[in-house]
Amino acid sequence: MNSIFGNIDDLYLFCQIIRDGSLLSACKSLGLPASTVSRRISAMEKRLNVRLLEKRGRELVATESGERAYEQLISSMEQLESGIEQILQDSNEVFGNLKLTMPNNFYHGFVGDVISRFLEDYPKVKLEIILSQEQQIPTTDRDLLMTFDLTGLESFIARPLFTARHGFFASEGYLRKYGEIKTVDALKQADWIAVDKVWNINLYREQVLEHTIAIRPKLVVNDITAVITAVEQGIGVSSLPFRHTSGNEKLKEILPEYTRTDRTAYLVYRERQHQPRALTLLVDALLSATKAINYEQTPIEAQ
Repeated sequence: MNSIFGNIDDLYLFCQIIRDGSLLSACKSLGLPASTVSRRISAMEKRLNVRLLEKRGRELVATESGERAYEQLISSMEQLESGIEQILQDSNEVFGNLKLTMPNNFYHGFVGDVISRFLEDYPKVKLEIILSQEQQIPTTDRDLLMTFDLTGLESFIARPLFTARHGFFASEGYLRKYGEIKTVDALKQADWIAVDKVWNINLYREQVLEHTIAIRPKLVVNDITAVITAVEQGIGVSSLPFRHTSGNEKLKEILPEYTRTDRTAYLVYRERQHQPRALTLLVDALLSATKAINYEQTPIEAQ
């Protein structure tokens, strides 16, 4: 049988295997036995007279024909999923699989509580969370990304979450060992700890750009909590968000008359006409949560 009739379910299974990266992952997300999925894929390949998947090691991967088929089918499959969800929305049922990628500190800062409430309110939603500083561009209509960096994401929807103000900090031990930092040049020459590879630092006084310094970090670690720990241990100085330093007696602000460029975090996802309702509700929940947090205050402004 070479028509879509009798093949649509099996083609969906095939696309799910490629999308999830393995047969076992697809079976887990669909709640089907691996033997059933494997048998149906084999039967479909026989009907269509084409080899779509092949075994490499312990995993099934797409053949060249399978890769072409996936590229041709995946958009239509996502539209079918959306169409079914749209029908089910008439009964106010919320379901579906979502993926959210974010830095580790976002989850522990506020997202974890949002996710707990969201899954309690919508028990038929399945959510995959990836904690990573690495940029993972949304590849499907069910992917969300939380990031400070919009490079390469110009074609996506980017919703501002919050703006973080940064000051410059060191430990008392570091300053005793290497001397107080009282000038911009001394700040430039200090041992720097960075959270990313942005090494040209703008210095603002009362929101007016006065200096740009080029730093050579002694340590780069892609997690803000680890950066703070390194500063506390006296390894060097760093630019840190005020929200993470307020009340920390192990840190001393240096050159308090200066701040770094404010950094805005964004919630990024693909633009589409009919967005899955589960994704819309999760976006709304995350945006609402950030409204209750004032990331912009410096310690002086908060008093």
